Amino acid sequence: MRAGLAVACLFLSGPAALAQPLVVRTAAQDNNVLKYDRSNAQKPGICVEVIHAIERLDPGIQFSGWATPMALPRVEQRLAQNQLDAFCALIKTPDRETRFGFIDVPVYHAQHRIAVRADDAAQVSSLDDIRKLGVDGVVIVGKATAHESYLRNQGGLLLEASSGSTDVNLRMLVGGRGRFLYHTENALLRYIDEGKLQSKVKLLPTVFKSEALLFAVAPAWPQANRDRLEAALNKLSRRGDLGRIFANYREN
Repeated sequence: MRAGLAVACLFLSGPAALAQPLVVRTAAQDNNVLKYDRSNAQKPGICVEVIHAIERLDPGIQFSGWATPMALPRVEQRLAQNQLDAFCALIKTPDRETRFGFIDVPVYHAQHRIAVRADDAAQVSSLDDIRKLGVDGVVIVGKATAHESYLRNQGGLLLEASSGSTDVNLRMLVGGRGRFLYHTENALLRYIDEGKLQSKVKLLPTVFKSEALLFAVAPAWPQANRDRLEAALNKLSRRGDLGRIFANYREN
C-alpha cells in the first residue's frame, strides 16, 4: 500500500507541479498609453495585449496588478525590492541591471525620434547638431526615464526634464518650454494623435537610436518562474504574435 501511495504521489507531483499556477505581480505604467490604455477597447496598449497573449498561451500564468497605474520610478523601486515580480517593456540600462534582471526576448523595438513645433524649420541629424544650437536647442525629455539617462550621458545637451508625462511634455513643447522633445517614435505618434496635435507638432525624420524593450524581473524571483515566462515569450516571438501586436500600434 505504501509503495502504491508513493507511486501515486510521484505521478501526481510531476504533471501537477508543471501545471501549478504562477501568479505574476506586476503594474501598469501611468502616462504611457502606448503600453497601457484601459480607456481604449480597440487598442488597450501593447503590454496589455502581450500579457493577455501570455495568459492564453500558458493558462497557468496569471498576471495581477496590470490594471493598476504606477509611476515608472515606483515600478522600478518595487521591482528592485521584490514587491513586483515582473514588468512589461523596459529598456535595459546599466543602472537598471544593477537593481533587477531582464528577459532577453524583445517585446518590441523602439526608434528614438524628436518632435518639434509644426512651424519649426530645424534641420538636425545628430545630437551634436543640437549641442551646437546652445540655448536654442533645449531638449524636453521624460523625467527619470532611460531616455533622460541616455541624453545626460551624451553630455553638452540642455535638458528640460521636469515631467515624466508625455502628454505634459508635448504641451510644454507647444508652449515653447523647449525646442525639441525626445521620445520613442510610436509613443510620440500615439500622444500626438490622442491630443489632436497634428497641426501643432511634427516629427523630424532622423532616427537617433533603436533599442529593444524587455520584460524586467525582480532579483529574487525564482529561476523556474523566469524560465516559464521566458518560454512563453519565446514562443510568442517565434509565432510572430509579438510582431503582430506591435504592428497594430504603428501609426501612419
